Amino acid sequence: MQPATIPPKALIRQPALCLWKEKQPAPYPESPDVLPASRRISACYDYTDEDGNDLFQVVRYEPKDFRQRRPDGKGGWMWSVKGVRQVPYRLPQLLDTPWDTPVFVVEGEKDVLRLESLGLVATCNAGGAGKWPNALNKHFARRHVVILADNDEPGRQHADKVCRALSQAEAEVRVLSLPGLLPKGDVSDWLDAGGTVEQLLQMVNAPGKQQFEDDQQPAEEHFEPGDDADEKQSQASLLVKFVEQRFELFHDENKDVFARDRATGEVRNLDTRQFRDALVAGFYSDSGKAPREQSVREALSTLAGLGRFHGDREEVNRRTAGAAGDYFLDLAVSGSSRAVRIRPGKWEIVESPEAMFVRPESMQPIPAPVPGGSIEQLWHVANIPRGSRLLALAWLIECLRPDTPYPVLDLLGEQGSAKSTTQTALRQLIDPNSCRLRSAPKSAEDPFISARVCAVVSLENISHLPAATQDAMCVLATGGGFAKRKLYSDAEESVISVKRPVVLNGISASVTAQDLVDRTITIETPVISERLEVTDFWREYEAERPRLVEFARLGMAVAAAAGHAPEDFLREFNASRQESLARTIDASPVAAAVVELVEARPQGVTASVKEILLILEQYRPTGCDSWPRSAKGLGDALRRAAPALRQIGIECKPLGKSGGTVKWDIGRKLSKQCPASPDVLPDDIPEQDIGTCRTSSRQLSPDTTSTSPDIVFDESDAEAF
Repeated sequence: MQPATIPPKALIRQPALCLWKEKQPAPYPESPDVLPASRRISACYDYTDEDGNDLFQVVRYEPKDFRQRRPDGKGGWMWSVKGVRQVPYRLPQLLDTPWDTPVFVVEGEKDVLRLESLGLVATCNAGGAGKWPNALNKHFARRHVVILADNDEPGRQHADKVCRALSQAEAEVRVLSLPGLLPKGDVSDWLDAGGTVEQLLQMVNAPGKQQFEDDQQPAEEHFEPGDDADEKQSQASLLVKFVEQRFELFHDENKDVFARDRATGEVRNLDTRQFRDALVAGFYSDSGKAPREQSVREALSTLAGLGRFHGDREEVNRRTAGAAGDYFLDLAVSGSSRAVRIRPGKWEIVESPEAMFVRPESMQPIPAPVPGGSIEQLWHVANIPRGSRLLALAWLIECLRPDTPYPVLDLLGEQGSAKSTTQTALRQLIDPNSCRLRSAPKSAEDPFISARVCAVVSLENISHLPAATQDAMCVLATGGGFAKRKLYSDAEESVISVKRPVVLNGISASVTAQDLVDRTITIETPVISERLEVTDFWREYEAERPRLVEFARLGMAVAAAAGHAPEDFLREFNASRQESLARTIDASPVAAAVVELVEARPQGVTASVKEILLILEQYRPTGCDSWPRSAKGLGDALRRAAPALRQIGIECKPLGKSGGTVKWDIGRKLSKQCPASPDVLPDDIPEQDIGTCRTSSRQLSPDTTSTSPDIVFDESDAEAF
């Protein structure tokens, strides 16, 4: 039965009837006449799920009133949230926050946005005081939560309810009443009266209970039964004594505080999770009691002060060090301080090196070295040309000397030349890391952040480096510092002083600043055109050789399991690749011009880059704005286009310097003659497809093999291709 339609004027004249109507779903679409003319919407607050999808909305009216509505799926709203999932306000921002960052819980969305504008993390529940649902608790598990209570009885009761609820979710909860707050005031009023973020954070981090002024009533702090402030403070003191007995506190040149384990010699930064876990685990093992979170934070604050003002200044190293006339390479073995001592003509493993090393979480151990190895094995996985191997070796050895400036190693090569594999192989020899290759830095600060936790700064796929980033790399190579204002402070700086070796790779030259060019070693990794395959898998796929080798292997297995021939998958895979190649060439004006050049000159061209640029001008596409304007620009464009051109039968390769200029050879790619018959092809060998320059794996003779006298790669290096 449909409800009777009531004229809007009747609603205004009959308050009781209006109240009854308000409980029903609002007319769709919303009619402005339903609400009194004096009311207006002043703000809308979206409550979303983890992915940012709208769940419901809190609408604020003036005069002050609140309503909730949800999307109806048709572009409008339904004024009911019955059955809608309840979430805290700004849930995605809350989930993106590190676990140890304070999360402020307030009463209203306006206060949340005010704190967010100051760089803090805040949230609230829909409905205001007394409306906290238990469904919200799971989002605060094991987080550091600070509840800012409004200065009235409902506000204090709400803070008490939220505190009890979140304590059940294993959150570290603290209720904070702001000093000097007028009755019924909130955090926005406190900020308007002159309160600052620095003062708020000082109160959050201050030990013990807060002192309150005027007519404020402090909210009760909740601890486990039997706990009191004296016992909590004594536990913090016990933690400090525990550290003083088992660790040696000191600081480095950046004023970072470290603790050296007296038993194992391991060094840990006080601000890291590593030391925090070691402290909690050690204290529990000795006392049989789990320390409270608040006690741990108070102890860490005290220890930091002791380390800075009473501890000695010591040099802390990452992976490599020089001390007592020797060089040391930290093996990073957990539970010990073992390192390799390097002296002229010999090396040895020592259990207690003279140098101290800190080991960030991403640092991985180096296997204990054994004598009798050969550096030649490195070239099985590192695609370094013979003429540059001494340069690569010298760079590796230089990375072990922290007292000299470091050269920057720049690996250049086109797609498929194993740049990343080579870079990984070189780095893993001296500084294994869980993040072996890092993306391009987005700011001048990023290289210093990486250098603070890595012994080698390793960057991949660099196409362009801004001038500020190149300057930062110069500072890293020679030693220097980066300073910026400390967060939430106006009078303090955060300084990072480091010196680190840098290795990067890319298709085109990204090092252009003269200061950095003078400090850079450039090695061009050759295209891998020949391989010695030792398995039936590689022999069968030599003609196809897709870069996604593992995907090709899986695809052929799927085809066989589905009742198809493996060649059916290869045919579809190659067709997809050919379409991609065609799009790549069409999108590159240089590649398109090279195709026209080879069609017009089948014999090809061998000339300097400047001469080739002049020759290609006549094949330049009409209206092209991205045409290279210099020889360097053309060289970079040719390197990028070379893999795609090679796939359609056009060879485009540099020949090195000749007479002070770099020459390139552009021409048709000649197919190899069959080893069994150097003059003619056997009749039973099918012709190649001219459009793709490929043959099927089944068309190859199973006895056909290829050899390469120069470079041999293991099957384990397949990811490079």
